[in-house]
Amino acid sequence: MTFDHPEQPDSVLPDVSPRTVSVLLEHGHLDLLVEAAGTIRAGGPGAWQCAQGAARELSRRGDREAAWQVVAPYARTRTWVAVKTAAELLESWGRAEEALALVRTREGEDRLAAPVEARLLVVLGRVQEAIDLLRPHLDDWYYLQGLVDATEGAGRDEQVLELLAHHVEQELRTGRPLQATVMLARVLERQGRLDEAVEALQRNLDTGNSISVNVVEELARLLARHGRLRDLEELTTRSYGQYAVGELIGKLEEAGRTDAAFAAARRAASDRPTRGSALLADLLVRHGRPAEALEAARPLLADRDCGCHEQDLLAKLLEHGHIDTAHDLLAELVSRPPQVSDDEDGRVYLAEWEEKLTGLRIWLLAESGRADEAIGILEGFSDDEFWLRRETLAGILDRQGRPDEAIAVLAASTDSLEAYELSDLLIRQGRAREGFAVFTKAPDAPFSSVLTR
Repeated sequence: MTFDHPEQPDSVLPDVSPRTVSVLLEHGHLDLLVEAAGTIRAGGPGAWQCAQGAARELSRRGDREAAWQVVAPYARTRTWVAVKTAAELLESWGRAEEALALVRTREGEDRLAAPVEARLLVVLGRVQEAIDLLRPHLDDWYYLQGLVDATEGAGRDEQVLELLAHHVEQELRTGRPLQATVMLARVLERQGRLDEAVEALQRNLDTGNSISVNVVEELARLLARHGRLRDLEELTTRSYGQYAVGELIGKLEEAGRTDAAFAAARRAASDRPTRGSALLADLLVRHGRPAEALEAARPLLADRDCGCHEQDLLAKLLEHGHIDTAHDLLAELVSRPPQVSDDEDGRVYLAEWEEKLTGLRIWLLAESGRADEAIGILEGFSDDEFWLRRETLAGILDRQGRPDEAIAVLAASTDSLEAYELSDLLIRQGRAREGFAVFTKAPDAPFSSVLTR
């Protein structure tokens, strides 16, 4: 069967990514990053990513002057990410005043700048200036978090709590700003006022316009951190308790109370078949009961809207050595295709489901020691019939210790989405310049056009 996907435009190649930069550094190619970073005016591929990675690595090695020479031309463009990176370097070198001056070049022009500026002011002992800077903008959750983070340990918690109180009341009335109660609870907790932090979060859940998952999860984590398992268990019995059950199960396991953990998971599975079944299945897998895990997961697998549950469960079965059960699960999925309408939408959904199962089968075979079978399936498809066929095949070949074959598979491709995998392979095989060159090929040309062998 042919699986159709939206066409991917190949007129623009992907840039060198942070992933590529990490691989280059891992294999000792700092010099190539520095060289690429120098192409700012020529607009070379991934010039900024290379500059950022090179500057940070040079700084880590103690070569501050070289690091600054790499990053300074980008900081002068006043692009926020470059300004922030340069300021971080300056601060790490004990030059917080210079970092502050640099960040202030973006003041009023970038939402992300003010919390960074506030933190630097606190570092310099100018806490009131930091508070005054953020105070007018606390209707924005990002600035609320910036205020709480910047003032930690600065001796101004009471003042911060006073500022937050108004916004907490506003959040209870209107739902905005988000996170106000969460931020209040964090300040109370760091003051040692645990009961008040719990009360604030619970009040939000009891009187707010709607239930915020963030607040439930914050309260669950707070109770778990402080070992208040009875309160945490009571929280899981509420209408929104499904978002707290995971914390309870984890803490009960940690305390060696396995039977109680199973009881909590089974209650959750009964009350909330999708989320609860996932938690119960995970617990059963961890405790070596794969057949029961498969049975527990049936409501989860019947809900096929997410599309992620099957692979999650298969991965956990493999991780714990339950290979046969994983194959049984996949066979069951194949035997029970979803019931769809007899129209175009139904046919598209069914085709996507079949492709997903094919991908899972290939992945499962490769991960369970049957790579030759996985390779055979992929070789039976054309590139048009299986999306990213070459990347998938190359990954399996590489893991089988056949990197040259993997490179050959990708080198024949024209699909820009496969540049990252090919680049990584080449770098790991000592062909770093070619790994970099894959990002410079002509749009419709194969990658082999920029390789030297």
